[in-house]
Amino acid sequence: MVFDNGYHGGTLSFHSRQSPSNLPHDFVFGKFNDVLATDSLVNEELAAIVVEPMQGAGGLLPATKEFLQSLREAATRVGAVLIFDEVMTSRLAFGGLQAHFGVYPDMTTVGKYLGGGFSFGAFGGKAEFMERFDPNATEAISHSGTFNNNVFSMRVGLAAAELLTENAIAKANSLGDRLRDSLRALAGREQLHDITFTGMGSMVGLHFSGPHADKIRRCMFLGLLERKVYVGQRGFIALNVCHGDEHIDVVLRAFGEVFNTISGCIEKSNC
Repeated sequence: MVFDNGYHGGTLSFHSRQSPSNLPHDFVFGKFNDVLATDSLVNEELAAIVVEPMQGAGGLLPATKEFLQSLREAATRVGAVLIFDEVMTSRLAFGGLQAHFGVYPDMTTVGKYLGGGFSFGAFGGKAEFMERFDPNATEAISHSGTFNNNVFSMRVGLAAAELLTENAIAKANSLGDRLRDSLRALAGREQLHDITFTGMGSMVGLHFSGPHADKIRRCMFLGLLERKVYVGQRGFIALNVCHGDEHIDVVLRAFGEVFNTISGCIEKSNC
């Protein structure tokens, strides 16, 4: 089972336009954050449930604890493997969002920042699953990869782990909350009601709707670049443990100017 707008890499992407490069598994599509609709699809033929505790590429949409708990119960009931994709979300709490919500999967994937910004990915889980990857085990599952045992990434990752304390994560999350709330206020002040904000902690998402959505998105991205602020073009912002209030001030100043320009263009029908 996967979920609408879920993304787990180039070969497991479930947006509206399905990629021909997706792995040729049989998938059942659950509805993210809909307990009843999803539970009705669960049966004994289900092998695994793969979910992001907060969808990343799907728009920084946090799952509810109720939804994740229902998946935990459903997987246990039918003997399916519950997999949390925390490649992005493990940065949001000391122990990932599974620790934050108190709902624990059978397996977890992580990566990104844990390599200190370098090529890195990892997965782990219950011993009964991980022992299958022991190369000394009978009928072991081979797990080869270009970046496996990348010594440079491991060394940098170890150094980064020294910086990634509970306090550092809490500070980054607090800055993200401040940024999200302030951007929402700025957009409201400029009457930009077609820009909405999602995310959690240090991850901030911007969404654009209405007749000028694509133009506003481009104007925002390019206007911020002119002011030396770089965000994901789709409307994605991720803070790190090196950021402080002074950086948030710079970003908010740039957004304020760009939002004001966009608002003026819309008012003059010159968008």
